[in-house]
Amino acid sequence: MRKFVRLFLYFSLWLALSLGAVLLNIINVDWSHNSFVKGIVVVIFLSVIQCSVLEITVQAIATLIMGRKCNEAEKAPADQLTVVLNYNLLATSKEHIDECFETMYKGYMDNLGPNVSAVLVSATNDEELKKYELEKRNAYKNIIYKELYNEGLAFSMRNYESIDPIRLNNVWQMYVHINPTVFIREHLHNICDKYVREFMVLHRVSRVLRKCGQYQDLMLLSEGNYEAYTYCDTEYYGKSARPYGQPLFHASDDVINIFERKFDYTLVLDADNGLPSGSVSELIQIAAAHPDRAIIQPAIKLRCKPDDTIFMHLQCIQQALYEPIANAVMAVFGQSRFFGKALIRNRAYIDNVIGTKDKLIERVLVDVLNHDAFVAAILKPLYVREVFLLEEPCYNYITWNIREMRRNRGEILLAMHSWPNTFGRIMRFLQRIIQGPSFNKTKVRTPSTLDFVSFYLAHLELRRMLMKPLLLLYIYIHCSVSLHYSYYSIIIVVFLVVVFPNLVTCSMKNYKGMLLETIVSISQFTPEAVVGTVRIFLSWMDHVVGTNESIPQRAVEDKIKLSNPFVSSLKHLWGYSLYALVQVIAVCLYFQTANPIVFMFWFVFLLPLYSGFTSLSSKLKRVGRPEEKNVNNIESVVIQLPNTSTERTKLMISTLTDISFKFNQCFSKCYKSKDVAEGGSKESI
Repeated sequence: MRKFVRLFLYFSLWLALSLGAVLLNIINVDWSHNSFVKGIVVVIFLSVIQCSVLEITVQAIATLIMGRKCNEAEKAPADQLTVVLNYNLLATSKEHIDECFETMYKGYMDNLGPNVSAVLVSATNDEELKKYELEKRNAYKNIIYKELYNEGLAFSMRNYESIDPIRLNNVWQMYVHINPTVFIREHLHNICDKYVREFMVLHRVSRVLRKCGQYQDLMLLSEGNYEAYTYCDTEYYGKSARPYGQPLFHASDDVINIFERKFDYTLVLDADNGLPSGSVSELIQIAAAHPDRAIIQPAIKLRCKPDDTIFMHLQCIQQALYEPIANAVMAVFGQSRFFGKALIRNRAYIDNVIGTKDKLIERVLVDVLNHDAFVAAILKPLYVREVFLLEEPCYNYITWNIREMRRNRGEILLAMHSWPNTFGRIMRFLQRIIQGPSFNKTKVRTPSTLDFVSFYLAHLELRRMLMKPLLLLYIYIHCSVSLHYSYYSIIIVVFLVVVFPNLVTCSMKNYKGMLLETIVSISQFTPEAVVGTVRIFLSWMDHVVGTNESIPQRAVEDKIKLSNPFVSSLKHLWGYSLYALVQVIAVCLYFQTANPIVFMFWFVFLLPLYSGFTSLSSKLKRVGRPEEKNVNNIESVVIQLPNTSTERTKLMISTLTDISFKFNQCFSKCYKSKDVAEGGSKESI
């Protein structure tokens, strides 16, 4: 009942604000200078755009009402529940593998326990990189054995201060009753060997379902299925189907170790996801207290080092400001979206999403790019704000744009299957005409019927994506129609989209970061509307033409790190500057007077400069390719992170101040070819 009341108030407020916007639009239109038909069309367009924008306003108001903190999830004993930490990797370089293993090693050791295993599921194609992954696994196994053996010796001497507190409680305390001599002679080696064997690597045979297929196959292997039986039917999946009976993974001792283990939970992670110490135990205890929830979704927090790029620090500030709004929205609806990284109950997932050999379900689309929305809509995740995963932000604006492009493609595919008889039919018709014989018609075996809340949350990102062309249209409408208060209208929209949500989450601790993020967001209001519209068009074209392979974000990052950030940004974004220049000239010639659109489109013209500027390191050094770390000295590697948003803000402000004085010097130093700086060619994507 309380949930129904929350939903009623939420959508009633949205409706009331929308009706108010319609009324104000009717009053604002100058009916003496516009025809009746044109005025009605303008009112309809403006109202639709403003109603979509008001969703952000309603969420901010909900945050004010609900409070910035929500109730913590209940916990229960979970000593018997088993969990596998599933890291997923598609490596493009050895450096990528190094970083993944470092993250996996730290996450495993910081959450070590008798019921915890760590598995890297690799979809890497290159045979040399596959061998390198196995070499890194063996190297880290040696490190784990050495570290645990030294801790075991310290434990036998009751030197508890030198032992990690988590491992002391989860591992060593079970042997406190054993005589130290007997413990060292008869137990220590077996204990170390046991935990070493739980650090594994599996090489997947197929690429079906991409990342979603990686953890699905891991679950099936754990349940005792060595050969594939899912997504093998060509009637449903065409050329995307894999052979029935194909091995799920290449044979190895690690495959045998996983086979028929029947893990209770799988913690799905990306290669760069960090696990804070003790977070796995907290998630399992929350899962034990909520056996009706198949997914426990922890919060995601961005992390960056002091010398990371300005853009990365800006993303961290933005994420910290948005987090209270996300908490409030999840509390209002009583369930969460699935972020692709969460704790999943294996049995529930198999029973509801995958199915068995005798009764296949296969709810996730075989060509899915955004599997998160499908899984969330079916399993209704529980959002847990007090436990979080760490994630690195995008390196700069260009790589962020590539990531958003991939998400847009996923949202378009989701829309095709959500409205199969309208948008889906149109898209399939265009694909069939343009792709010709190469067109691969696919369909889902078991369509999902979603309730209202699940449908609303599943399309949350789709609505935000469509807001970009709507805002661009909103800007153009103001130039073509006579309004009594033309400036006020667009100022109010910017305030509701950018300023008001930040004010809601502002406090004495983060007000500096709020001011900085607000200024940047206002300056990027028009550029993001333009770039977002182009992203949607290109994503739509990819689906129509049948472009299945996207540019790996990591490969682009590696290229950009080795080139001048301003030159690289100009190569990627010069088209937007040209577009803005044409728009400014056209507006000036047409109106022959100052117009707000001229000012707004100058920010689009300066987009390459913004991208290059924010690609600079916060310590005024061009960030190059990460040096390969010596795996034998991994214990000495310490990453110092800003602990609070205040520290990150101070770092940003001091950096921007320093850059204002040293910009010319920095630019000249950055503008070096790869031949000089790194000993290679100066190519960029």
